[in-house]
Amino acid sequence: MMSIRTEDLNISVPKKRIVEGASIHVDDGEFVGLLGPNGSGKSTMLKTIYRTMKRESGDIWLDDKPLDSITLKDSALMLSVVTQHNYYNFDFKVEEVVSMGRTPHKKPMEMDNAEDRKIVHDCLEKVNMLDFKDRNFSSLSGGEQQRIILARALAQSTPCLILDEPTNHLDIKYQLEVLDIVKSLGCTTLCALHDLNLAAQYCDRIYILDHGHVVREGTPQEVITEEMIMEIYGTKASVDIHPKTGMMNIVYFPAHYAKKME
Repeated sequence: MMSIRTEDLNISVPKKRIVEGASIHVDDGEFVGLLGPNGSGKSTMLKTIYRTMKRESGDIWLDDKPLDSITLKDSALMLSVVTQHNYYNFDFKVEEVVSMGRTPHKKPMEMDNAEDRKIVHDCLEKVNMLDFKDRNFSSLSGGEQQRIILARALAQSTPCLILDEPTNHLDIKYQLEVLDIVKSLGCTTLCALHDLNLAAQYCDRIYILDHGHVVREGTPQEVITEEMIMEIYGTKASVDIHPKTGMMNIVYFPAHYAKKME
């Protein structure tokens, strides 16, 4: 069993409240999306859960344990993270970057063993980047780097994943491939997304953040509506079921076309 839960979470920076009263839960094996416009507090909330930002107040639990009672090493064994931006001061090889995911499983100064190397190999294979293992990470495109960071998170072998815009900089094929991989793992997953169509296809449940508040929660069918898109994103759209796939299909109308429809 692995779950994430926040209750009445408040996060501030000097002179500004970024997240206010946010309560969410991600149950064992769920793929939950965190959606909202730019600046709505998605990344800030995720950073607080994976401990790179401090909260002002409120509670966070991992696996029903208070986050503050869990050591950094133990939390690294419970959840792994894929962030939007990844920079290294040294020119690591791709294989070395993915091997970093094994660090929480090692004792100080302990070298990688055959099992670690096999895990790294398998994770590179999962993201179709095995042929790049000897390349310098800095020589890769943004999309290729993002797939390597996903492989590093997979190598961490945790029951929970936090993903902050994991499909940024990826071509359509690789957006679907990355989310297919994550979905197939059956991990407890909390994922910030911009693309509503991807959210509708992959998420079991969705939370909508707006100006730091959770304003909607439910299944994609319950949450992603034409009214919500207009209210939260200020965009006119149609939401229906695609006749061939049976999946939700969101189409956005350019402003000039929306005016013609009024």
